[in-house]
Amino acid sequence: MLGWPKTTIAIILICLGMSAYGLKDFRLDASGDALVLENDEDMRYYRKLIERYKSGDFVVITYSPPEELLSMASLVRLKKVRDELIQLHRVSSIVTILDVPLFKNKPGNLKELKDNIRTLESPKIDLQRAIEEFRDSPIYQHMLVSEDMRSAAIQVNFKTDSSHELMLSRRLKLIEKKYEKTLTVKERNELDTIEDEYRRYKDEDRAARHQDIQDIRRIIGAYRSKAGFILGGVPMIVDDIITYVKNDLKVFGVGMFLLLVGTLYVMFRRKRWIVLPLACCFFSVFVMLGLLGLAHWDVTVVSSNFVSLQLILTLSLAIHIVVRYTELLGLRPQASNCEVMRDAVCDVFVPSLYCQLTTIAGFSSLMFCGILPVMNFGWMMTMGLGVSLVITHLFLPAAAVLLPRPPATFVEMKFGTPFTSFCARMVQGYRGWILAVGAILTVVTVIGCLRLEVENSFINYFKSSTEIFRGMKFIDRNLGGTTPLEITLEFKEQPGSEGTKPSAPNPGTAKSGTASPDDEFDKFREFEEEQTSKKYGFTTSKLELVEKVHDYLDAQPETGKVLSLATVWKTARSINEGKELDDFSAAILFNSLKGRDRELLVDPYVFIQNDQIRQIRITTRIKDSLPDIRRDALLKRIHGDLVKKVGLSEGQFRLAGLMVLYNNMLRSLFDSQIKTIGYTVLALTTMFLILLRSWKIALVAILPNLLATMSILGVMGIMDIPLDVMTITIVAISMGIAVDDTIHYLHR
Repeated sequence: MLGWPKTTIAIILICLGMSAYGLKDFRLDASGDALVLENDEDMRYYRKLIERYKSGDFVVITYSPPEELLSMASLVRLKKVRDELIQLHRVSSIVTILDVPLFKNKPGNLKELKDNIRTLESPKIDLQRAIEEFRDSPIYQHMLVSEDMRSAAIQVNFKTDSSHELMLSRRLKLIEKKYEKTLTVKERNELDTIEDEYRRYKDEDRAARHQDIQDIRRIIGAYRSKAGFILGGVPMIVDDIITYVKNDLKVFGVGMFLLLVGTLYVMFRRKRWIVLPLACCFFSVFVMLGLLGLAHWDVTVVSSNFVSLQLILTLSLAIHIVVRYTELLGLRPQASNCEVMRDAVCDVFVPSLYCQLTTIAGFSSLMFCGILPVMNFGWMMTMGLGVSLVITHLFLPAAAVLLPRPPATFVEMKFGTPFTSFCARMVQGYRGWILAVGAILTVVTVIGCLRLEVENSFINYFKSSTEIFRGMKFIDRNLGGTTPLEITLEFKEQPGSEGTKPSAPNPGTAKSGTASPDDEFDKFREFEEEQTSKKYGFTTSKLELVEKVHDYLDAQPETGKVLSLATVWKTARSINEGKELDDFSAAILFNSLKGRDRELLVDPYVFIQNDQIRQIRITTRIKDSLPDIRRDALLKRIHGDLVKKVGLSEGQFRLAGLMVLYNNMLRSLFDSQIKTIGYTVLALTTMFLILLRSWKIALVAILPNLLATMSILGVMGIMDIPLDVMTITIVAISMGIAVDDTIHYLHR
């Protein structure tokens, strides 16, 4: 292409223009869709639960007033904040201590509950009873109020977009069929169309949620001088992560630019050798960003550093061409500029090609790890390296031959010679010492690698100064934990059995201590006229089973707040003076909760189908900041104890939630790291064999690189730095870059 340099540059500029069109679709994504494979069994089940129980988005604000939490000044301030928050366009409801039902505020028993459920805003409220209920309630303690009664939670629920519910539901069903390999051609086309619509929906939802977070911060910011407020919740975390990544890209971009300019100036001291390599870097990244946009391939927090890596690897290609070109300028002073550049490109192309291929092999190994963002990062770097190879070997030579031939200088020809000469003298004079140090380093590396762990708190991904860290830490310690874990109990349909239409219990057959229906429920005979099987699905046998699971989870040191139907059941017993309740009492209890109260206390924990309870849900939150927590061991212990201690059978229950998904990712890290190391070494050894045609030289080439790379993992183990979704890419990155020097060294 050196014969038509202007045409070559024009073609590259056309490619840049096409890439500019794709930039409009370039996205940063921190949602669960970008972190978990679609065929992940636990993720698919978790999505079903979200759809079944209509778990909408919400954020949590912690409120810590300087005065007593339930003092008049504190409640008035809280009411003002709540009233301002509810005015936000996309907020559907607010849950605070002002809004939740108080079951014990008026003296009486269970039969008076139906018409006497009060809140803190009800007239003639007994404040002392309210304080006692919030302090002792199994429902509100560690959920709405902290144990010391100094802080409370404000839950801000966002509206669901009903116009997209059908699309979202249909998308999940088609993804399920795709996983089961029962998708027809028509449905596949439908899924493609829905995915485009889903992408637009995510863009709109992300922008709307960002504005919501900003509005909430503005409101609580106006009260921060009067009380302590910390914002938390998944939508806020996702929004802040995207903001952090955008800011990091800007900071790293400026830092990389200054570093590249400084490196090129020190090496070459010529404007052309600063501008042209930088242009190659910029063009390569620009084209890659456009391709990602055209392919609708979103960048995550894991893959966001591909820009920095592509800049570095592109610069190395450009430097090799420039160095060889300046060497030939001194060796062939009579040759034309075009001839010198042609020979320079020919001399470095083969080793550069092998460098790119070996680096691609290193990054390609990430595709076998089974962690979606890491796999995508491997694909992105593979594509990016191909783009860099083509653009650098086309644009740099074409642009250079259009410029006047420069004179060769000492700086360009001799840069780095003192250091390489020093290394050569060390090898010649201290070969034994070098091998001994290498052996010691190998032993230390092995010891360090054996100490590697994958346990890492999600909180520790963030600086202690960030609101994400402070919010999660506070909620974790004072408001019942952070990482959700769910246990679902399955109930088979049994026509004619419990859950159909039981008769009221016979007082003569009631358990000892059980209140007689004639004594306790004379005023509720109207309920008998509207009995349905749905109302009487809440039987004591089911509730006692739920309570056993609930109490077991509550007894575990790693769990925080546990919520289920048992929380209401326990409260009802305390209202009923500790007396046991029968099936009829249970039906009255759960069906006396209407509207907002039912939405808070019943609907999130039971799934009713065909007028029968088919599934009951128990939720808890794991204390993620505990220093000695072992997530995989905890989940295995819970699963085993539910069978051995609680008496559940396999298949009757299932563990789900973000805790399970996060643990799955951590469990796969070790296997994924072994796979990436294995594939990287195998691929690079094969490449060295093809290039060098010698087993001995291939092993000599791969072993130093393997030791250098593995020593990083060894240091991580010694320093107790856990292996996580970010650090798993280190081996592939360092190995891919390290072999470049090996190839050029052996080739020369």
